[in-house]
Amino acid sequence: MKIGIDLDDVLADSLPHYLQAFNRHFGLDIEVTHAAWRIADRFPHIPRQEADDFFTELIEDGFFSSRPLFPGAKEAVEVLAEDGHRLYIITGRSPQEEPITRRWLTHVGVSSYFEAVMHRVREPVGHHKSSAASALQLDLFIEDELAVALAVSETAIPVLLFDHPWNQGPLSRTMCRVQSWGEALTRIAELNGGNGHR
Repeated sequence: MKIGIDLDDVLADSLPHYLQAFNRHFGLDIEVTHAAWRIADRFPHIPRQEADDFFTELIEDGFFSSRPLFPGAKEAVEVLAEDGHRLYIITGRSPQEEPITRRWLTHVGVSSYFEAVMHRVREPVGHHKSSAASALQLDLFIEDELAVALAVSETAIPVLLFDHPWNQGPLSRTMCRVQSWGEALTRIAELNGGNGHR
């Protein structure tokens, strides 16, 4: 199978830590159920430039390069590669963050398992990921953002949605929630006709 995998909060444990830093910086108390990467857009009193500067400073301070792997991610990626699946990272990160992404993938020991790492240029994240998934003719996509997962599912590509407090809501018929990488491997084996690790 050709499998597209999101990076943040599927492979890397990121968004809750970003929200903590955002709350500290702007003196807010946003709960994790409302977490989002573009969360500053919800607060018109925060100047756009100040929000952009915060994000830039966070990156320069090593935020993305210091993220821990999501539990079970490395082992799952190794299993998928061993089972002959073709793996692609499709991330909403910008091309400016690509060197950081590639260094992190090498540092955590999973870089060699992926055929490509695709960053978003300017288009909205949902459009970027659904377009990339279609262009690659993926058999499956693994994501954590509900709106993005729904956009990808409109291409008829099945989506495994990693269950998080911030992505609650109804799913399309081609989507399925998973609680862990272990459960994801089981679902992938089922989609692959029972072949692979469970």
